[in-house]
Amino acid sequence: MNELALFGERSALALQETAAALDDAPAVLGAEAARVLEVPAFEVTVYGLPAPQGSKSAKRNQYTGRIHLVESSEKVKPWRADVVSAALQAKPRGWRPLIGPLEAEMVFTLTRPRSHFGTGRNAERVRPSAPAIPASPPDLSKLARSTEDALTTAGVYKDDALIVDYRRLRKRYHTDHGRVPDVLDVSGCVIRLWRVSEEAAR
Repeated sequence: MNELALFGERSALALQETAAALDDAPAVLGAEAARVLEVPAFEVTVYGLPAPQGSKSAKRNQYTGRIHLVESSEKVKPWRADVVSAALQAKPRGWRPLIGPLEAEMVFTLTRPRSHFGTGRNAERVRPSAPAIPASPPDLSKLARSTEDALTTAGVYKDDALIVDYRRLRKRYHTDHGRVPDVLDVSGCVIRLWRVSEEAAR
């Protein structure tokens, strides 16, 4: 067999192997990786100070004497307003609230306190003793709760009870921007929603 024929035979074999690899790609990628390629039913980036919902305190009305439960955090209303505003702008014209089961993704970005940074020439550097991730208040579940309710108010979906699963729910510091996917360079949240098909639910 001459060199030209041998080259042709090897090329044909390489093409067959490539085709076989492409056919097997879905199996290699796996279900989790394949889901990443899906287009979300809704996506929005919210800029603002994420605030938790859920903790309430009792206060007496000075005029009526009645006891009312109010949110302990005064930052909840501004955060929910930020989410509603961003969601309303992100909804395309003619949008109808999503119905049916949904999967969600929320990545909250929190700004590091000034105390986490050095001083002088090290003012922009995070201290080695500073925590790597925000394992402290606000509670992640309560951040999700305030955000879910705001999305309902904005008409993104009929009710936040439609969320049956989370693909990602996390909070990170803004200093992880560029290193951790969807972490912003300022405080806020990246939100995505996917429809859950009947086949996927079974």
